[in-house]
Amino acid sequence: MMTCVYCRITDKGFFKGREHVIPRSFGTFGPKTPTLHCVCDKCNDYFKKDLDQALARDTLEGITRYKKGLFSRQRQFPKNLVFTLEERVDTGDYGGAILGGYDPTTGKLLPPVAQFWIRNIQVNEWERYTLDQIKYIKIIDEKYGPNTPGSREMRILAPTKDDYDLVTSELKKFGIPYKEKEILGLPPFLKNTDSKGKVEIQGRIHGVIDKNKKRAFVKIIFNFATYYLGEEEVSKPQWDKVRDFVRNNGEILSGRITQEPFWNGQETDKMCFTDNSYNIRIENKNANVLGTIQFYNLLTYEFILIENYSLTLEQEVAYRFTPGEEPYVGIKMSKPE
Repeated sequence: MMTCVYCRITDKGFFKGREHVIPRSFGTFGPKTPTLHCVCDKCNDYFKKDLDQALARDTLEGITRYKKGLFSRQRQFPKNLVFTLEERVDTGDYGGAILGGYDPTTGKLLPPVAQFWIRNIQVNEWERYTLDQIKYIKIIDEKYGPNTPGSREMRILAPTKDDYDLVTSELKKFGIPYKEKEILGLPPFLKNTDSKGKVEIQGRIHGVIDKNKKRAFVKIIFNFATYYLGEEEVSKPQWDKVRDFVRNNGEILSGRITQEPFWNGQETDKMCFTDNSYNIRIENKNANVLGTIQFYNLLTYEFILIENYSLTLEQEVAYRFTPGEEPYVGIKMSKPE
């Protein structure tokens, strides 16, 4: 009898599809791409809409996949990430400007959007607001300076005259007095275009690793455990907290996010692994079962899957997944000298 490892449903009519251990948006791994038939269609559909898309579009890992050529066929932009120009000499007064994000069909940064800047005199830094954020600004004299000529430093950046007018109209609508103090000239970086009139600029990504994104990573780890440890193991009640966290947005798992190497210190100049891979490990540690995941040699996410429980030595498992290649089993090694 087929049983869903997440919701425990047993109706055989709900098992027509299959769940990829690693979401397909991050590639496949040859004929040995790990998939599960013990995840029901309802759970599969829920994960695609609520977890997989958030991971693929609204995380640093999701944006990085574009750089690896894993583009989306749909032009849907990140919802919870902010992209800005780096503040450098070549960006001049435009440093920190809010960009339109990434085009998921090409992986290219989009130009700056219409925005309003006002300097916070308490921290001596610019605050930057897009058109739809202006309504949230609360003008406080102690924060921005008194409403006297020259006391408040403000700017509008807009790609067109129409966009500029939209910003000024929005400021007026919400009672924010704005007097144009200066008009920014041509950004310095646009003076150094190539023969095709193009220029490469660096941007920054700002976002929050919220509970939903953690659930997306834990789902992959749980899928991994199901595939490599077996349905019998993950069906045990000890795994119920993990199951509930992923499927029902239950109690959050303890863990940490670091920039530590994944493979126990093996990533050295002489033993450098490619950065287009995904690493997953399940092991016993400090009398608990620990799940660890890392994409593209970026952040390493560790989660305590089960407290006061141990797997057998044979069940401790680690794999490296590289798109287009078969999964590669990892082994524990001492740190190279």
